[in-house]
Amino acid sequence: MEETTASTRTLTPATCIPFDLAAEIISRLPVKCVLRFRCVCNSWNSLISTDPKFAKKHLHESTNRHHLITTTCIPSKKFTVISYPLHSPNFNSIFTDNATEYQYSPINRNYYDRLVASCDGIICFAINPNLALLWNPSMRILKQLPALDTPKEGDSDGNTIYGFGYDPFIDNYKVVSVFRYNVNACKTEVSVYTLGTDYWRRIEDFPSLMIPYSQQGIFVSGTVNWLADYDLDDNNSLGTIVSLDLRKEIYQEISQPDYGDVTVKLSLGAMRECLCVFSHSDSFDDVWLMKEYGNEESWIKLIRIPCISNRSLVFDNVNILYVFEDDRHVLLLLEERFKLKWVVYDSENGFIKSAKSQDFSWVESKVYVESLLLP
Repeated sequence: MEETTASTRTLTPATCIPFDLAAEIISRLPVKCVLRFRCVCNSWNSLISTDPKFAKKHLHESTNRHHLITTTCIPSKKFTVISYPLHSPNFNSIFTDNATEYQYSPINRNYYDRLVASCDGIICFAINPNLALLWNPSMRILKQLPALDTPKEGDSDGNTIYGFGYDPFIDNYKVVSVFRYNVNACKTEVSVYTLGTDYWRRIEDFPSLMIPYSQQGIFVSGTVNWLADYDLDDNNSLGTIVSLDLRKEIYQEISQPDYGDVTVKLSLGAMRECLCVFSHSDSFDDVWLMKEYGNEESWIKLIRIPCISNRSLVFDNVNILYVFEDDRHVLLLLEERFKLKWVVYDSENGFIKSAKSQDFSWVESKVYVESLLLP
């Protein structure tokens, strides 16, 4: 047998990857993989854990890595949070492949935590009229916000709705709270929390005599948007879209699309970084996209979905959660045969490609992207 020498036992050193190139490669990976690389060396750990420029670069590379997050509260008050990747090329396996259940613990078991919004991978939850929190599910990091000082008098019928978004002028995130007095009062109190501070700051209240619907605010292009009306008892009113500029902290009204002669109900959303209006009629649902924020001429009808739900128990309308990049497949949350059902619907052929159903409970769903940003 040939003798093994010291020289033959010596391992060839691994090729050294320049740090900048390593950072470029790591920024393109999913968060779960990125976090594993923190243990490689101190410089990588510092890059991943503390470098805000790297976190922003990773976010930029993750914009197409969408996930669906669903929260469910069943009568026994078990609160579950599950995430499903939406970037899988196989529509048939979205609800069966790589689902993740998070160990999220509600702060107050007396309330159902409400999903407010997602922005840059950070999700805002409303715990109650006085309390909200920010949570990055990819990083498993949660931040409870300071308690709100809501009005103590005349608020027996009042409640708080929230909005959450990014202010590019200060490169920071803001949570907006709108306390609504009872409907007849047509009065609000609006406060803003800026990430990194320890207090809420009062700003100008909602435009006079307007009341936002119960829906949480929708973030688009440095603004938070609500559907609002002068008279919430008027079922025939389409209301208006009220926008709060997070930089200037002033309001404006946003023109709506032309829905035609059909009677519709509206809900608001964001898709592809654009403001979205979902118009619901008895026979179809339309998705309207404002391609250029604030430009009323830029409204386009992205897709029409025929009625595929009885809409009689929990939801007045189908919840349109996501339109895939092919403008053909749509992720919906609806009612069917006394169950809640998430489906991937092929609008071109009228087929359901994938579905997940469960018994009725308190359910909410949002779409978010992975990020390394800390709340």
